[in-house]
Amino acid sequence: MGGEDEDSLEDVIAGILADSLVHPEQVGAEHILTATARVSLQRAIDLVALAGEGDDDAEPGALAELVSFCARATAYWSDHTAEGSRGDGAEFFSWLGDIEDDDDFLDRLQEEVTNWEQPTLAATAQDDSDQWESFGLAGALPSRVVRAVHRLRALNVTVRTRPLAAGVRRWGARPAARLMGDVMSYLTGRGSVAAPGPIVELVASSLAEAARDATMRGEPLVVVAHSMGGNIVHDVLTHFRTDIDVDLLVTVGTQVGLFEELKLFASSDPKLPTREQLKVPALPNVDRWLNVLDRSDPLAFAAGPVFEGAEDLIFSTGEWWAHGAYLTSCDFHARLAHRVRKSACELVPL
Repeated sequence: MGGEDEDSLEDVIAGILADSLVHPEQVGAEHILTATARVSLQRAIDLVALAGEGDDDAEPGALAELVSFCARATAYWSDHTAEGSRGDGAEFFSWLGDIEDDDDFLDRLQEEVTNWEQPTLAATAQDDSDQWESFGLAGALPSRVVRAVHRLRALNVTVRTRPLAAGVRRWGARPAARLMGDVMSYLTGRGSVAAPGPIVELVASSLAEAARDATMRGEPLVVVAHSMGGNIVHDVLTHFRTDIDVDLLVTVGTQVGLFEELKLFASSDPKLPTREQLKVPALPNVDRWLNVLDRSDPLAFAAGPVFEGAEDLIFSTGEWWAHGAYLTSCDFHARLAHRVRKSACELVPL
C-alpha cells in the first residue's frame, strides 16, 4: 500500500539515469543499461525490472520469469559485492568493460549469473537457511526481459529530449507536496468507527479480505505499506479494525513515528509517554513490525524510539530521491526477504 500517486516510468528512469550517469542526455538508445551498469550493476538490474514490470502486453507467466531473472541477478551482485559494500560498476565487475551494447550486456549478465550459480547451488542444497534463493539455472533470456530493453530504447527518446536535471528536481519536490495534501485530506475525512471515511473503508476492507485469504490458505498475513500508506494502515489496525491480526507489518519510508509524536492517530494517547512508560505499547494485533528507512530520505522516520516492538531497519537506496526508490529496487525486496528470516533487531542495516 502506498500513500501517493505513482510517478511515471519515464520519471523513475530519469531519476536513476541522473543518479548513475554524468551526462545521461548523451547516452545512446542502445546503451542505457550498459552505461548504467558501468556505474552500478544493481541499478541496471533495477531498470530492467522497472521496464519489464510495466509491460502490460506480455504473455501470461512472463512476469514470473522477469522476477526470477532480476532476483537471480541481484543475488549474484549481492554475493560478489557484499550487498554493495565492496564496490560496484565496471571498476568492480571487469567484464562490464567488454560489452558493446544492451543486448550484449543482458547475454553476458545471464552467462555470469549462470556460472556463479553452479557452485552456489550445491552449497545451497546442503544448507539453505542463510542463502539467497537461486530460482533455478538460467536458460534463454525471458521474453519480458528482451521486451524491457526495447521499451527502454523507446523511453530514452523522451528522457533525452527534455531538461533532465530540472525535470528530476521537480519530480523530487512533488512527493513532499503531495504528502502534505494527503495528510490533510485523510485527517479531515477519516471518519469514525461507526462511519469510516472512504479511504479508511477501502484500506480496511482490503486488509480484511487479505486476512480471510491468508486464513483460508493457511498462510501468514504480510502487509507492506509505503509512505502515507503506512500511516493509514497503522490508523486502521489500531483504531478502526483492531480485530484484524497481521503476522508481519512492513512500513517503508513512513511517518508513523512522527504522527504518533504529534498525536495524529485516532488511537494516540496524549498521556504517553510517561517517566514509567517511555514508549507507546506494541500493536497487540501485529506479531512483528519492521520499519524500513533510508537515512537520506527526508520523509522517513524511525518508529523504534516511539513504539514498543517496532524494529527499525536501515536501507540505503543510493538514489538522489530516496523516498521513491525503495520499492523499485530489486535489492530492497531480496534483502527484505533475507532479513525477515532473521531474529529481531534494532536499527541495523536491512
